[in-house]
Amino acid sequence: MALAPFECSDLTMTDTGFHLSFYLLCVVLLWLALRGILGGRTVFEYPTLAAMMGLAWVVPQGLELESDPYNYYTSDAFWLYVTGCYLFIYWGFQAGRKAEHRRIVRAPERVLRGFSMKRLVIASAGLTALGLLAIIQMRDVDTSGMGGEWTGIITMWFLLAKATGFGLCLAVLIFARTRSLTPFIIAFVAALPIVHGALFGVGRELLFDLVILTAGAWYLVKGKHPPRGVIIVCLLVGTVLLNSAGEIRQKINSGEESMLGVLTSTETYLRFDFFNLGQGSASEVGFAQYDFWHANQSGSWELGADHWNKLVHQYVPAFLLGQDFKQGLKISTLRERLRHGEEEGAFSLGSTRTGFSDSYRGFGLFGVLVFGVIGYGFGFLYASAAFGGMSGQYFYLVLLAEGMKAITHSTAELLAALPFTIILSLAVLRLAKVNPCKRVSRPVRIGSSFGPRYGVTSHTDVRR
Repeated sequence: MALAPFECSDLTMTDTGFHLSFYLLCVVLLWLALRGILGGRTVFEYPTLAAMMGLAWVVPQGLELESDPYNYYTSDAFWLYVTGCYLFIYWGFQAGRKAEHRRIVRAPERVLRGFSMKRLVIASAGLTALGLLAIIQMRDVDTSGMGGEWTGIITMWFLLAKATGFGLCLAVLIFARTRSLTPFIIAFVAALPIVHGALFGVGRELLFDLVILTAGAWYLVKGKHPPRGVIIVCLLVGTVLLNSAGEIRQKINSGEESMLGVLTSTETYLRFDFFNLGQGSASEVGFAQYDFWHANQSGSWELGADHWNKLVHQYVPAFLLGQDFKQGLKISTLRERLRHGEEEGAFSLGSTRTGFSDSYRGFGLFGVLVFGVIGYGFGFLYASAAFGGMSGQYFYLVLLAEGMKAITHSTAELLAALPFTIILSLAVLRLAKVNPCKRVSRPVRIGSSFGPRYGVTSHTDVRR
């Protein structure tokens, strides 16, 4: 049954025709981003990165949607919900970091565990080899008839390919500590497919992963941060790349220009129009607005069905158990019905619908708590990472690369990444673990000043 769109005349509008709540979202995003950028070492905190993603991706799409007089699905309620999600990320992050601070003060030895450096190098090489093998296998699978969503054995290879990023992160963490040539070579090899996908395939997620897993690892170990001017320039350039990826990809594939030529061309930036991205209501945020409206009109909530379906899709092997068995485990959701053509609505193959969509469709206004839990988890991990522990830094970075998809793709993406990431990583770190840690007396000054402030001293977390 088709649902009639509501009228926009009852919404709070400004003289520009934009919703007041959209401006409120922009203010919150600017506050969160500037707080992290001006703070220097806080630039790699999850709320800061999420806010920068919002400024570079959500706001431009929002400007286009707000400028469209025929966009019947926009509302103050939607923008207030998005604003609430970001605030809960921040509040959850702060609560999680404080909770881990208290745990570290009580028992710092639990955070700083000893690892054999040689075993970690071997582990990073093994993870890289596993990921590269999976990438090679993926190239031999025909995905042309999969209807915009991979299924079959390629889902297994895609999952295993993530090990390349794990190996890259671990190798950079080791290199930053030892300056040894071996982990540098491993990191270089692991970065090759990611760089290739980011530059030649204009893979937005891959580009972000590359920055987080390399610069983020170096930052956490050394306690350094990029110059603030560089961060702001990268934010502006990233805004253009994120929202012009389709056009840039077309130029590169046609041989018209190289990625370097696109990045250095003034035409790329002069042609960019914040109010006309060429996507209209078919943008990711536009789809989220439709889902928000649909959930309110239908009055039905999916109660995490999208999250369950993502786990089934990721971990139930159809090539072993059969496609019918796998589909039988899934629960009917708006996204599934749109994808299979069982219901009419805003949909495009290959496009994501943002984490604001599946969290609201699943839990209504309580969906902001999903982002609060995500923020809490990253705050907990960040405190451990800032304290200097190898395992804390590793887990924070590899999950951070997935955590940004809770904004751009869906919160279900992050949930689906957790089992594989945690199980494989714990197995690798367990094999490299040694006891006891060697103690040193220098105070912690990495990432934040909570170490000296609470009278906690650092320990070395690696052994030759």
